[in-house]
Amino acid sequence: MTGRSAPFTGDKTRLATDLGKAWAWCEYVHSDLKPFTLVSGILDLGDQTFGFDPGIEEAEYYFDCGPLRETALDALATMGHHPAPDRWYARYPTAFVFARRLSAHECLQALAFFRARGLTSTSSNQGRHQNGPGGC
Repeated sequence: MTGRSAPFTGDKTRLATDLGKAWAWCEYVHSDLKPFTLVSGILDLGDQTFGFDPGIEEAEYYFDCGPLRETALDALATMGHHPAPDRWYARYPTAFVFARRLSAHECLQALAFFRARGLTSTSSNQGRHQNGPGGC
């Protein structure tokens, strides 16, 4: 197993864009929330496979984060990413990444991408990602 001190091999720009697409989906699904910033610890699981532990930068949203986190994980899964494994701290090379803010055109493309892959604005998969305490 690779240790946390090993270099992170991911393309942070591409991962920030993928997180930005998930952010666009989260804003669409959770349009009742005030503006927020999606962030994530991203774990380098090896072989260009990454685990995400998404959350919200703004501390005042902590209690709203559970459903939003699930929405982000669903969106990231459609792009081939994985949730962070249980007890991942200090086990994998990690980068902390802010989602890239997409243009309006890119947001519309992201929404179409997720809809084409079966995601809906009311997820029936809430709670299936069991790798964290439920908050951010």
